[in-house]
Amino acid sequence: MVTVLQRCQVSPPPGTTSEKSLPLTFFDLRMVDSSVKLLFFFECTSISKNHFLESIIPSLKQSLSLSLKYYYPFAGNLIFPPNSGKPEIRYLERDSASLIFAESSSDFIHLTGKQTRDTTEFLSFLPQLPPESMSHDTLVVPISSFQVTLFPDSGICVGLHLHHAIGDGSSVVKSFLKTWASITKAGGDATFLSGEFVPYYDRTRLRDPEGLEFETIVWNVLEKAKEEWSQPHHLKPNNKVRATFVISHATAQQLKKLVLGRYPFPSHISTFTVTCGYVWSCLAKARAACGKDDNEMAHFVTEMDCRSRLDPPLPATYFGNCVLPSVACAKTAQLKGSDGFVIGAKSIGDAIHKSLHHTGGVLKTVKNLGLQWAAASKGWLLESFSSPKFKMYDIDFGWGRLKTNEDLSIDDCEAIAVGDGQNEGETEIIVSNPKPIMDAFVSIFSFGLQTLDEEVKKLGANNFIRKAADGKLDDVEADMSFKFNKTLVLNLSNYVRIDIIFFI
Repeated sequence: MVTVLQRCQVSPPPGTTSEKSLPLTFFDLRMVDSSVKLLFFFECTSISKNHFLESIIPSLKQSLSLSLKYYYPFAGNLIFPPNSGKPEIRYLERDSASLIFAESSSDFIHLTGKQTRDTTEFLSFLPQLPPESMSHDTLVVPISSFQVTLFPDSGICVGLHLHHAIGDGSSVVKSFLKTWASITKAGGDATFLSGEFVPYYDRTRLRDPEGLEFETIVWNVLEKAKEEWSQPHHLKPNNKVRATFVISHATAQQLKKLVLGRYPFPSHISTFTVTCGYVWSCLAKARAACGKDDNEMAHFVTEMDCRSRLDPPLPATYFGNCVLPSVACAKTAQLKGSDGFVIGAKSIGDAIHKSLHHTGGVLKTVKNLGLQWAAASKGWLLESFSSPKFKMYDIDFGWGRLKTNEDLSIDDCEAIAVGDGQNEGETEIIVSNPKPIMDAFVSIFSFGLQTLDEEVKKLGANNFIRKAADGKLDDVEADMSFKFNKTLVLNLSNYVRIDIIFFI
């Protein structure tokens, strides 16, 4: 049960932000049909309703306004010009972001547990995006909506519902959300905003010297299916349940030993690859146990942050989307076999290595991109959202430590969310599936970890860990969600049946 206490619109401080427009790059256009749905639960047993109304609400309004001074796109709109013009983000004076304050009588401890819970239990804590409108034949689509819900004497939930075209996880979580939280904790003092907290908006370094106009190709494909994806992103119940699983640092090391025992010199191995490989294999077994086709091809898609890999590199503070997919593939029958985890982890590592070390640079040469996407849209597709690199548990509004976070975007497709854990070295995986598959997954996941030490001993791999060249096993930075657009995939492949090269 959720009761709305207050609805408001928040703008940057008067006179601080001029009218601006921000063109959408190829990276942004890939996300134009997707949304970001995040919940952050903070445990704070000392906050009463009166304190929330008299102190927390005014503080959050002020700190959000100060944050929007620097992160103006969150107060702006997606603009779709008439005559099929490419969309852009536009901020006009007096534009604002929607902010809702609410109170809930739901069980905070239950919601923030790691056990299986119904996905519909979380919908009331995520705000709807405001409705779109028409202005002089131009479609105006609000970008963001925020909701802060009080659980009296238990905790607070901060919910974000955004159009994905505004930015990837690095922009939304590492930059904007941590800025808002830090200003709130500092009592409205934004003087610390410098360096890593100042967004970089310049798009001129994302150029196309060969004139391939990849943005135009992508937009032409998306525009044909506009009626399908431009509908409001309403929150809809589904038949799924969700649960959170934890891989400790020690367990990750054991998983690496299993991979190295079978493949002593893998192209790429990290906590991320072995974690995702293990979950991928467990899900394949769970799906097979529930009667799913075990002869189909399986694809695992994760997004890689490309800022530091451009030539020249973009600043880490670049605001927008700057990620590309890495697609691993394997036969479902292999994934559910006795060596399924090892095969899955190696496939993911190989795909990441290929993407990172492609001849000519990770973004200068992206070959067969359309064909790769088209292949991934067939068979069983599992996506990985979020990233341990976002350090979610470092978000601090000053109310207390983050208890847990939920990515509701994974309920819209077949996906998992992989992030950092509450304790040092932990990795958390959020899984959303129909209950029969989830029940099977829980059993398979737990049993596999219980027998992990025994499996390592069988391989004689207890003392075998290969270090990377720099002395450590680096984790790749995956990124926030993108909902796989089959319409874009299948049509884009018509443009890139041969090798396509686009330059950044």
